[in-house]
Amino acid sequence: MEESWDDVAWDDDGQLKEWYVEYIAVVNDKKYHHMTILFGENMEEAQRSLLHEVKRAYTSSDRIDITIVTMKQTEQDSNDALFEGIFVP
Repeated sequence: MEESWDDVAWDDDGQLKEWYVEYIAVVNDKKYHHMTILFGENMEEAQRSLLHEVKRAYTSSDRIDITIVTMKQTEQDSNDALFEGIFVP
C-alpha cells in the first residue's frame, strides 16, 4: 500500500547548517582560489552544494580539478551589533 502525505514521518532535527568552504579550482591550467558559504544538514550535503556551485561557475569546461583547503561549519553565535553603523551600502 502506498504511503499518503499524512503517513510520511518528518524529521524536525534536520536543520540546515552554514558551512565555510575555501577551495582551489584548476581549470584549463589556470588556478582560481574561492571562498564561499554553503548550506546543508551535514558535510555530505555541503559537498553536494559545492559540486553544484562549481558546475554552475565553470559550465564550459570539461575537466575541473578541485582541492578543498578548508571546510568547516560556521559559528552560529555571531554578534551582529559589532558591525552596526560601520558599513554603509
